[in-house]
Amino acid sequence: MKLMRAAQWGVILSGMFLAWGGLPGCRNPEVSWPPVVEQARHARQPVSRSAPRPLPQVERAVWVARFHYRYPDDVRTIIRNCADMGVNTVLWQVRGAGTVAYPSRLEPWLEEFGFTSPGFDPLALAVEEAHRRGLRIEAWVNILPGWRGPKPPPLRDQLWNARPEWFLQDSRGQRQPLGDFYLILNPCLPEVRQHIEAVIDEIVSGYDVDGIHMDYVRYAWDTTPGAEKRYPRDERTLSIYWNETGKRPDDDLPSWKHWRANQLTRLVADIRNTINRRRPGATLTAAVFSDPHDAYNQFFQNGVGWLRAGLVDALFPMVYTDKLGDFEKDIEAYRQLTGGGRIIPGLGIYKHATAAAMRQQLAHCVDCGGDWALFSYGSLWPTHEDRSLKKGPSPKEQAARAIHRGVLGEFTGRDLQ
Repeated sequence: MKLMRAAQWGVILSGMFLAWGGLPGCRNPEVSWPPVVEQARHARQPVSRSAPRPLPQVERAVWVARFHYRYPDDVRTIIRNCADMGVNTVLWQVRGAGTVAYPSRLEPWLEEFGFTSPGFDPLALAVEEAHRRGLRIEAWVNILPGWRGPKPPPLRDQLWNARPEWFLQDSRGQRQPLGDFYLILNPCLPEVRQHIEAVIDEIVSGYDVDGIHMDYVRYAWDTTPGAEKRYPRDERTLSIYWNETGKRPDDDLPSWKHWRANQLTRLVADIRNTINRRRPGATLTAAVFSDPHDAYNQFFQNGVGWLRAGLVDALFPMVYTDKLGDFEKDIEAYRQLTGGGRIIPGLGIYKHATAAAMRQQLAHCVDCGGDWALFSYGSLWPTHEDRSLKKGPSPKEQAARAIHRGVLGEFTGRDLQ
């Protein structure tokens, strides 16, 4: 695949800065904070704050998903295992699809918790345990998902029910259909960006996380046919677009595409500003689509631009494959386009049925500086999710975990069997 020329990325970057407002200190002036957001922004302040830990010289990270834990012992076991296996950064998921894994004034508890408090604060405990064991911890946030599932949530105050106008809508006012994939919020709306920024503010103001790790910071319409042409076409979005450009979408389709991409960049810039203001020194990283060209052209995700502009500190390309050639190609594409920016390869070890596949990809990471991130913890160790299985994890799954731990131990010098 031919790489997009630097000049083409320059055009995208210049448009990004215009949409963004030019300087990192700028915020969107069209909205003000409602009382509930102001309350959430100041609701939980740690008694004393520890300084954020910077990205290590060599990043060795693992993703811990929201369905991996449920009880305090789960949290403690996960963090202990992470420390024992030689990683230095835990990417701890705290937001799924309009639900969260900490006491919030903005969004309800995770559906994985039955939409109710588990009786403790998982994020507070995870931060405490991680720092006690010398680990960095970044709060992993699904940015745009507002709901997921074939049925509406049972709570009136969940976004799908409380803010239907915030979701992607077509020209008839119809939202993405309910199904088995994420239903996403419309980042073209300033009130949506404000809400997501407030969620981030709530986290970095209330917890001593070392950073925010963004996921699904793209138009995640993967399973909706014709989504790029259909969404968003609601009256409010089109009015904003007209006021900013003097155009309608069909007047200039490339302009419409870039404008929608730039609304994501506005959101990323707002998140960056919030972190800088509320928790100076904390990092902002992003899990990005495997191929940078497809990321922008299909999902309007300009990770390359964000890294080059300094909005994020590192990108984690999710190159989830067992094919070494594809892995090397996609990682190299990001390295070339970002001009020396921090690229931390994401390995989908759940796809590695053999030790050789994982070993080859980790060896490539070592050759390129040593950074890597593993998806996910559940492909290494048992999790709370295993408890939902009547017979527990299958022998095949247990064998795969053992293989993954064995290979990881080769690279971290730990005996993980």
